[in-house]
Amino acid sequence: MGDSFRAELYFIGAMMIFMLIFAGFTIYFFIKTYKKEMREKEAREQQKLAEKVEAGKQTVEN
Repeated sequence: MGDSFRAELYFIGAMMIFMLIFAGFTIYFFIKTYKKEMREKEAREQQKLAEKVEAGKQTVEN
């Protein structure tokens, strides 16, 4: 096994490890952002529901 072949194997291995680490960080931040957006969406839906209930109460009182 030549030195250049071994160097290529090390380089390819290092690049694969780098890509796995990069993909892991990307997935982590994607999931973190997704969960944040889902919490915000739920809060908006709760706010809309509260506004509808409030509007319904005002209609019944009149």
